[in-house]
Parts: sequence; structure tokens; C-alpha cells
Amino acid sequence: MQTNNHIHTTRIEVRYAETDQMGVVHHAVYPVWFELARTDYFRSLGASYLEIEKEGFVSPVLKLEVQYKRPTHYGEFVDIETTLTRKGSLHFVFSYKVFVDGALCTTGSSVHCFLKNGQPTRELPQQVKKIFPE
Repeated sequence: MQTNNHIHTTRIEVRYAETDQMGVVHHAVYPVWFELARTDYFRSLGASYLEIEKEGFVSPVLKLEVQYKRPTHYGEFVDIETTLTRKGSLHFVFSYKVFVDGALCTTGSSVHCFLKNGQPTRELPQQVKKIFPE
């Protein structure tokens, strides 16, 4: 397992459309926030999904886990701490921690791989080699 020591925080203001009738963020919103945090994580390291795709790679989500610890609400600002670990030669794991005012509200992770021409590959996009040099 190879861990990148970079931790990036993405700040999101909870929008009304993301909440239920009680003003609590709907459970289906967290995976969307995680995707935003992943994109922001890469951007913070000078990499981008767009460039990865231009190289002919895609990176599907293979597994997604979310643990809800306390609710988040309309009008709050959530801070999502994101880290990235390489697991073996094919898999990458993003880990997420969602905070409101320093209080941990949600944790999660997503497992990814890279595909090229529709097939799993050990080859890394140039943008990812910046993060995990071989």
C-alpha cells in the first residue's frame, strides 16, 4: 500500500436542494460531494480528471462506503478532508471525512481503478504519475 501524504480540504455550502423536508442533507448527496472532493483533490496537486480522460483513461468507482455519524443541515458549511492511497497495482482508495465546525459528521471511502480501452490497466495516466511516481 502506497499512501500519498497530501490531505486536501474542500469546502461546500449546503444548498436547500440537497436537504429533505427537515432541512437535513439527504443521504444520496454525500457521494456527489465525494466526487467533488476527488476532483478538487487532483486539482490541488496540479492534476485533473479532464487530462486523465484525454490520455484515454477512465476511473470507475468500484466500491463506495459512507458512514453517517451526525446530520448536516441547510446553511452549514461542510469541510471534506480527502486523502488518497494506492492499494496494489490496480486500486486506489480515496478516504473522506466530513466536518461541520470541526465536528466529524460523516466518513467514507471510494475504491477506483483505471481502465484504458475498456480494460483494467496497471499503466498510470501522466497526471497520476505526478502523485505516485513509479
